[in-house]
Amino acid sequence: MLSPFPPELRWLFPRVKPQLLFHIASFFCMTVASLLGLVTPFSIRWLIDSILPSHDLPLLIVAIGLIFASYEGRAVFSALGGYLTFRATQGTALALRLSLLRHIGSLSADYFDRTPVGELLYPFERPIDEISYFGSDLLPSILRTAISAAATLSAMAVLSPNLTLVVVPLLPAFLALRHGYRTRIGHQADLVQMARNKFSSFLEEHLSALTEIQLLGQTEPREREASELLTKAIGRQDILYRTGAFFSAFSNLAIVSGIAAVLACGSLLVFDGQLTTGTLVAFYGLVIQLFEPLSTATETYARAQRAFSSIRQIQSVFQIAPAVEEHRHAKPIPSGAPLHVLFRNVSFGYPGRGNVIRIPSLEIREGERIAVIGPNGAGKSTVGKLLSRLYDARSGEVLIAGSDVRAITLTSLRSAVWYLPAQPVLFHRSIADNLRIGRPQSTSREMEQVLRIVKLTKYLDRCPGSLDDYLEPNGSNLSSGERQRVAIARALLHHPRILILDETTSSLDPDSEQAILRAIGQTLPDSTLLVVSHRLPAIGWTGRILLMRQGQIVGDGESAVGNATGGTHSASVERRRDPSRKAHGYEP
Repeated sequence: MLSPFPPELRWLFPRVKPQLLFHIASFFCMTVASLLGLVTPFSIRWLIDSILPSHDLPLLIVAIGLIFASYEGRAVFSALGGYLTFRATQGTALALRLSLLRHIGSLSADYFDRTPVGELLYPFERPIDEISYFGSDLLPSILRTAISAAATLSAMAVLSPNLTLVVVPLLPAFLALRHGYRTRIGHQADLVQMARNKFSSFLEEHLSALTEIQLLGQTEPREREASELLTKAIGRQDILYRTGAFFSAFSNLAIVSGIAAVLACGSLLVFDGQLTTGTLVAFYGLVIQLFEPLSTATETYARAQRAFSSIRQIQSVFQIAPAVEEHRHAKPIPSGAPLHVLFRNVSFGYPGRGNVIRIPSLEIREGERIAVIGPNGAGKSTVGKLLSRLYDARSGEVLIAGSDVRAITLTSLRSAVWYLPAQPVLFHRSIADNLRIGRPQSTSREMEQVLRIVKLTKYLDRCPGSLDDYLEPNGSNLSSGERQRVAIARALLHHPRILILDETTSSLDPDSEQAILRAIGQTLPDSTLLVVSHRLPAIGWTGRILLMRQGQIVGDGESAVGNATGGTHSASVERRRDPSRKAHGYEP
């Protein structure tokens, strides 16, 4: 069924519905304000035709009081209606932002891998601001215009049906003109949004990498690129503005024609005695009241199209489905079940890259210490990402405790399996807050213990309260190695049953790396540990080595080191020097 309302408004209505009482109250206030606006023309007619000729002072005072009350009442009810609408739209904007944040938080790693942060941020800012403006100012303006137009036309018909017939045919001409510009203005509003979005993405990337840009001597080229993007955005806005200006000029022609026709015909009727002077003055006031809001329809319509464009952009984000979804019948991992891992006929490839890995069979027993080695692009990290279900295999199964990871609730899976990348994320919070993420009930004593395990004692050996020291954005006041130590400490605090270190110790020196890896093994004696690394010293403590090339496991066991390096002696000796492995049953 065809709807008289644009699809953007139909999408927005369910999100506005919780604030419907505010909107109804606002609509009532605007209706009262519009009706009060009709008191003035009728009072002026009464004043000119009856009160002034009769020199009736008491009635003069009454007429002036009515005009005063009309103007003041209209202002009060308009302001109250505007405030109520503002309250409602702020509630809607808050709900939209939270809903958008919740939806983006449900999306999968593939979306974040291909989407710049600036593009992720943009919908939270300008589009929702445009929607808020649409609800708090633009929509009330449109409603006021509609209510006022209906009331004014009714009053005009009462005053002079003949003059009303002169004005009414001009309204369809104006509406037809607006319809002719609708598609053009809407398309140009979308182009403006796209240009702003591109600049926002560029700006976020540029500001987050300014130091590297300076070191590379690329400041001026990047500024030229910014200038080009800004120039393009301004050009799009210029085209939109010019289109609106033409619309304004043509629409104003209809308005002026209506005023001229009313004055000409009304004056002739006054000459013939068919119309009083007061009625003509009152009717002229109503015509101005009818067409005055229409004279600003250009900006109103252009802003409405920008708001609709913003709604379409928000819609497009909500329409993105996560590649990794929780099955409605998913269940948590059974308590106490051994977390044996099995890859069976697994193949996977990132979008546009074909298959990255192909694993016919891989079994990992609970408590194993495994190193995954191989050249860049061999698929090492992908194994960890599939196991932690950052991605889903294209075919085959990844099983944990006998269940396909797709049949396990994400909360249960993420609680049991921790994946730590080479560049961990730290937040602009205290050390304690960064450590507590994922386990907010952690005590200060527990946090101090894991910090000692990762040899990050500078926050413990100085003075009380060191855990409350704030990290700078991205942990910039820490070295790369210290950032990795904090991330490992956070994981140890959680005691994961499967821990995947994807080059997470790459910024540490070999001796520190060995010491921390051994400490992890001792702290998590029953957990399965997977270490993805390019450095042989990092794998000297493991009980099993997987060598990957071109997405396939080409070596499994001690011989994998020989295949990777051309010799096994040094690595084997290094591994056998670690007595902790034999104590835990990992000596081959």
